[in-house]
Amino acid sequence: MRNRSLRRLAAAFITLALASCGGGGGDDGGATAPDLQDFGGTVLSRVARSGVAGTWGYTAPDGSRYALVGTAKGVLVLDLRDGTVPRVVDEVDGPTNTTVPGIYWREMRVHGSYAYVVSEHTAPRGGVMILDLSGLPASVRFVKTFTPQDGELAAHTLDIDTARGLLYLQRATNHPAPHGSTKGRLNAPDKQPLHPVGGPNDGSIEIWDLSADPENPTYVTTFNQHRSVHDMTAIGDRVYVAEGNASSYSIWDVRDATAPALVTRWSASGNFAHNIWPSGDGSFVVTTEEYPNGLPARVWRLNGSAAPTLLSQFRVGQGTPHNVVMEGRMAYLSHYTEGGVAVDLSDPASPRVVARVDTTPAIGPSLSGCWGVYKFPGLPWMTCSDISRGFHLIQLTF
Repeated sequence: MRNRSLRRLAAAFITLALASCGGGGGDDGGATAPDLQDFGGTVLSRVARSGVAGTWGYTAPDGSRYALVGTAKGVLVLDLRDGTVPRVVDEVDGPTNTTVPGIYWREMRVHGSYAYVVSEHTAPRGGVMILDLSGLPASVRFVKTFTPQDGELAAHTLDIDTARGLLYLQRATNHPAPHGSTKGRLNAPDKQPLHPVGGPNDGSIEIWDLSADPENPTYVTTFNQHRSVHDMTAIGDRVYVAEGNASSYSIWDVRDATAPALVTRWSASGNFAHNIWPSGDGSFVVTTEEYPNGLPARVWRLNGSAAPTLLSQFRVGQGTPHNVVMEGRMAYLSHYTEGGVAVDLSDPASPRVVARVDTTPAIGPSLSGCWGVYKFPGLPWMTCSDISRGFHLIQLTF
């Protein structure tokens, strides 16, 4: 009975934080609760690490699950066959010359039995790291790194269309250049960028084909040039782009991967366009805007080539939504100081928060706590990578 009452109390606080275009909470999307009780899930296990960044998952052909986590050292690979006691398979070394002590930007995606990992670092193993996961549960093989077409090693994010085997790589530069070229190089020996996502008019996305030889990707083309790029999600014949310092989002038709075509672009109202992910049916997207801190996530109905319609917005407590991934009409968010969050968007105009599992004692809109989440398809497991506290496996109970 006590747990049920706590859930109702937490849900009431979160309801105050929901702001729908048609009514509801205030425009700032903010709740006033100093801290909330967890509900809708529990932490099944933890693995302590520091300097933690992104996380992703891998399901082997035999159904075994594994987690990948960016750490201060490199890439932590965990065997989750016993979810209550994760086993460290390896912690593969990665580049470590961070520009901000304690922060190591690493993001990863999986295609087939390979993981592809990027970071903003340029020391040995800079560029796109390739890890062979086919030897799990016994071992992980570091294959190599490859250098992006523009010659720059640093990359903030990537995504992979796993159906077509196309890797989309964020760039801070405008134009492709031959490997080894120093023209337009941001990472000159005497200067390294603090956060290479490009100015409003600087940036692009490279496409690499993994389908023929996943250990030797083939460069296809560069698009969305002269536009800041922070993150993108590639699904089928569409790529959804969060255009960072350009304060906009865009959608691209990539049916012809050699010639992507712009479908639509819309404004993020002067905020930093951080992350975007479509619903399973492609009818709406969820976006997050990390700066200024404390902004709500937003839900947009897609209207073809016309500008999307803002349907609703939400955030939990006083936290800042960081990244969102979708499974069908369920949104799973790394919500910084509020931990891992799940939001039911069966009705995208009326978001319903169904789980909140905290991973840090920090509160408020600061950028600390849960950096990334991954939802194992069809399984009530969500991973959360907490910057200072490490890996968390969350059992969802809603």
